[in-house]
Amino acid sequence: SDLVILASSSLCTTVTGVGQVCNFLDKDFMSVDPARGRLYATFTEFNVNTGASQVEVSACDLGNAAGGAGPAGGTPAAPVCTNNGLQNPPYLVVQQPDPNGCEYEGSYPAVSTATGDVYAGYEYNVGTNLFSPPCFNVATSQVLVRIPRSCLTLTAKAACTGPAARVAVPVVSMDAAFIPGYNRFPMNDFPRVAVSGPAGTVSMVWNDARQHPLGDILLQSFTLGSLAPVQRVPVVLNPAADTANFLPALRVANGKGNLDVSWYSRTNANSAVTGVTAVIGVSPRTTATPGSHATITSATSDWNSVSSDIVPNFGDYTDNVLVTTGTAPYVGGTLYIAWSDGRLGLPQPFEAHLPG
Repeated sequence: SDLVILASSSLCTTVTGVGQVCNFLDKDFMSVDPARGRLYATFTEFNVNTGASQVEVSACDLGNAAGGAGPAGGTPAAPVCTNNGLQNPPYLVVQQPDPNGCEYEGSYPAVSTATGDVYAGYEYNVGTNLFSPPCFNVATSQVLVRIPRSCLTLTAKAACTGPAARVAVPVVSMDAAFIPGYNRFPMNDFPRVAVSGPAGTVSMVWNDARQHPLGDILLQSFTLGSLAPVQRVPVVLNPAADTANFLPALRVANGKGNLDVSWYSRTNANSAVTGVTAVIGVSPRTTATPGSHATITSATSDWNSVSSDIVPNFGDYTDNVLVTTGTAPYVGGTLYIAWSDGRLGLPQPFEAHLPG
């Protein structure tokens, strides 16, 4: 099949002795709107000259909207993406660069299949809170935005100039934490986002050090459209006995509108023995830590005893997803969870699936 360019650098420059160097696109994640045959991706574009970071979205037609599905019974047409030419202006910048150079990074999109609106979460002042003096006294936060469906036209540029709503939640960042056995520094707190039509919410989860230096998994939900907070404060999802919790996964709500969240967990802050824990079917509107948790891994692994020649040895992320169906609400009943595991003596990808 042909390669489809979803997005590309909007600026390139010529460096003596090196040649052409272009803006760096990083941390891309995608979400599909099955009701309208659309695919959306969010990512950060770093300016090659200044290092400034901005969060962007790209839109692609998967067939429904532009009649590109291909002949009946034949090969579907390739996705058509709106702005894939090198050095074209971005399709839509959802977060302009910070004037002090504090970094925006780790965006993650979700779509409301009812309205077609796109929601994106990302982190502000991550990394720069450690290494850039102008950002030392600037709060780190998770930012959530709403981009209306009317904005997301299949044209070279979107029909609007930015999000219609925006909210920020303070984060006690884990990016300065040295997690035993994990060889990536700095750590990240990037959010994961999911829309729940039945609950009328969009939710973010992230790891946070406000109660434990090696992290808890926090949830906060917001009303669809306005982004008014649902909970007064974020809710801890992990058991109190787990003293290290990081790199959560969340993608879509189940058919009842509830959330399945999974993450790396440890029961001893002075050990690198790691498993994967999850909460299954938690309400986006909960105000209390769930009473039951599922252990996903059939065996734990001691990250300090695992050989690896790569950084990061256990990945930047974990992820999960519910299988999809062809009818609304487009989610089935099986949850797939993916992570890296050291039980074989070196990090390898694993998955488990269970009723969502």
